[in-house]
Amino acid sequence: MVPAEEQVAFLHNVQRLLVEGQFTATYKFALVLALADLAIEQGSDNAEAEEVSTSAIAEKFIQYYWRHIKPFATGHGEPVMLRQNLGNSPAIISELTVAAKSGVTTLAELKKDSRRWKSIVTRVRQTVCNQPLRYLPTMGSTRHSFLYDDSTDIQAGKVVEKIRLEPGVMFCLRRFYDLVTDLVRGAWVRYARRYNADVLGSPTDLDEFLFGSERAVLQAYVPLLREVQESRCFYCEREMTSEQAHVDHFIPWSLYPVDLGHNFVLAHGTCNSAKADHLAAVPHLSRWIQRNLTAGAHLEAEFDRLRLLHNWSASTRVAHWAYGRAGIGAMTWNRKSDFEALPAEWIHLLRAA
Repeated sequence: MVPAEEQVAFLHNVQRLLVEGQFTATYKFALVLALADLAIEQGSDNAEAEEVSTSAIAEKFIQYYWRHIKPFATGHGEPVMLRQNLGNSPAIISELTVAAKSGVTTLAELKKDSRRWKSIVTRVRQTVCNQPLRYLPTMGSTRHSFLYDDSTDIQAGKVVEKIRLEPGVMFCLRRFYDLVTDLVRGAWVRYARRYNADVLGSPTDLDEFLFGSERAVLQAYVPLLREVQESRCFYCEREMTSEQAHVDHFIPWSLYPVDLGHNFVLAHGTCNSAKADHLAAVPHLSRWIQRNLTAGAHLEAEFDRLRLLHNWSASTRVAHWAYGRAGIGAMTWNRKSDFEALPAEWIHLLRAA
């Protein structure tokens, strides 16, 4: 039996992974799902360290991505292939697309050809070891491996036969299977929506209808934010034109999906994309507080005119909750691909605000 405090720590680490981890592709989501599925299929309810075959992980990847080789019906226009990473088509999808084009219609059919199946599993396994297995522990610029032993071979991207899950991980994956998989699938969906917005548009789905998470039309606030920020990007502080300006939620929308005026900042599209769903580093937090205090009366008058909800006290409480949940030492975004550990200073800044 894993002690209760270690179970809570495990869930906190999963949460940290999804918030602080760098996701340039969907492979990392698939890796966590694979470990969870294999924990159910092969694991046991003890607190010991247990091994998992990388071939078994590769087979799970093939199962997940097989359905993704088909175009997605958006509901408007022709079906499209969804982007699963920031570069070219993922190698695993390309591998499976070749198999499908040769006439294979189902996974069962593909698996029946043992020689071909073994060959594909071998190549997918190489991809898994070289990419998500190697990079999953990276949070910002540091490594925090709580799921499996982050060996030298894994860090080098070498193909390994097995990985050793840390003590208690198998137990927690089994105990919290529904919670972990729901968290990861939700993050995967948000990733897909973010990087396929041009083809998906802005669909209003059931959760948006029920829980009011439909995002405000942000373009209307650009002139006000440009004025307050003197036409400079909030993060890099370089000048920007209206065409370059993106309205960003300082406390990420993915953490707290409510529009409050004080939470909006104007940023270059590149800075906005780099920050993504990460918490901003303390220098940005300090500047956010200072901007809202200095221009407070003007901002509130304009928010009222624009009929935008605002509440500075609530906004600071949301920020306190978000940074407090992350905790001292959590990786926060500074600029481009640079991250830094969250110092205790954030507490004093928000208390003063």
